[in-house]
Amino acid sequence: MSFPSRGEIELVLLVQIESMGGEGHPKYIYSKVTEGFPQITMADLDRKKSDGTSLWENRIAWVRYQLAENGEIDKSVRGMWRITEKGKERLRRHGLLKRELEETAPPISPELRLHQQVQTQLEELGRILGKYAKKEHREAPYIYDVIWKDAEWLPRITHAFEVQDKGNLIEALAKLKHARDSWGSHLFLVVTGQKDRKKLDQILNPYFTGTFHEISTATTVLSPEEVGEIYEFANRFKKPIEQFLAE
Repeated sequence: MSFPSRGEIELVLLVQIESMGGEGHPKYIYSKVTEGFPQITMADLDRKKSDGTSLWENRIAWVRYQLAENGEIDKSVRGMWRITEKGKERLRRHGLLKRELEETAPPISPELRLHQQVQTQLEELGRILGKYAKKEHREAPYIYDVIWKDAEWLPRITHAFEVQDKGNLIEALAKLKHARDSWGSHLFLVVTGQKDRKKLDQILNPYFTGTFHEISTATTVLSPEEVGEIYEFANRFKKPIEQFLAE
């Protein structure tokens, strides 16, 4: 099939950037824009240019370039797509601006925004994989960042996720240990603020050889970037995965 028109992609692209808080990394935005066009098929996504790059993603990148030239996306920030006031005004004219109270709302820190983004990706990933998934799940005495269950009504948490900064890990590890002791959950710790795996291992070693040694081999440690890559892959192949899991 032919791809959507430039104008159609422009509006969806601006809406998705605005919905992410006004800015986002292109690798996450590509999949969000794709979700806005359910008519796009796997065959469309597999179409390549002569250099092997995705024809659809190239189309989105070209539209983003046109929006930047028109002043609706800020082109001064490398590696980040950010909507401008002119872009917001375009959404406002179409009745698509959902954050009218943006100027009076308290600002969200980059750290909190990253935390929320990872939570959302893990929740959506669980649903793609056929799980009941929920953010901010309360299970006394803790509130878990994200949990997965085989079904909502079942008491057992099969997967427990905590997203935590490298400098404040004790509470996150305590929650994971509780999940392991209570339900035998698979444990996942997403650590922000540290991309160097060797340094991260050094930070975690005192915990995993000390107080929390019992969960050291049961805990998978991930970075936000790794979660994003896993989510992007699963979201791209969402339909085939759902078919694989169908009974």
